Amino acid sequence: MTTAFDTKLENFQALTLTELNSQASYLKRIDRKFLLTRDQFSEILEDLKEDFQVLEIAGKKVFSYDNVYMDTDKYLFYNQHQDKFTTRTKIRTRLYKDSDMAFFEFKQKIDGITQKFRYQFPSEEHGVMTKGKKRFFEWVWQSMYQGTPESPHIFPSIRTAYKRITLVEKKWWERLTIDFSVKTLDLRDENAKDIKLKNLVIIESKSLWDDCISMKIMKKHNIPEASSCSKYSLGVVYSGLAKKHDTFDKTMKEIAKIKAEMKK
Repeated sequence: MTTAFDTKLENFQALTLTELNSQASYLKRIDRKFLLTRDQFSEILEDLKEDFQVLEIAGKKVFSYDNVYMDTDKYLFYNQHQDKFTTRTKIRTRLYKDSDMAFFEFKQKIDGITQKFRYQFPSEEHGVMTKGKKRFFEWVWQSMYQGTPESPHIFPSIRTAYKRITLVEKKWWERLTIDFSVKTLDLRDENAKDIKLKNLVIIESKSLWDDCISMKIMKKHNIPEASSCSKYSLGVVYSGLAKKHDTFDKTMKEIAKIKAEMKK
């Protein structure tokens, strides 16, 4: 299925998956996020094409992602973010739907720096905490939280699905992921329905540099960095599962404005 952005992406130099994996893993990085409307993103694409390449696989530049996030029964990982812990965890299984590849991922943020640990598993196990995933989770948990009690019991919490474009700066200093057509679902409520974040585009910059190109382009278009924007945390909030969500209130107001723009 083509999107409104495919035509503009034809103007970008293409990058293969092999090239991406060999030189731009970004498993340790600073993450910065920006919230845009689809129209704003179309304008920004024009400024990005000179400095960035676009990931292309089998002729496709827009890909479908499906994530299942794991958490405790009391949403420990959500509350780490809500309560602004300087050390916090995010656990998920990710399915790359176009290639039918799946990974278990342990993301750890410490003082603003994100590290990601992951391993590949059969795609039919997506969204399930198998024995292998539990062992991997426990091993990374103990290395991250040394001296703490045994790792907590976690199980599926929220599903997020979206379309993604991946851009990589030609000198390999920065990667951008652009997510749109975002929807989220509470997996612990069998009667829950998808919540769609219409007209929203989330750009995430992954770099270890403060003066990365995307920051300059965002300033040019008067788009501020989002204060707290986690698709998992937003899924918890929009599903009515959060006892507190003040950390995300500013982001939710911005998303409401973006949705309202679509109706004008």
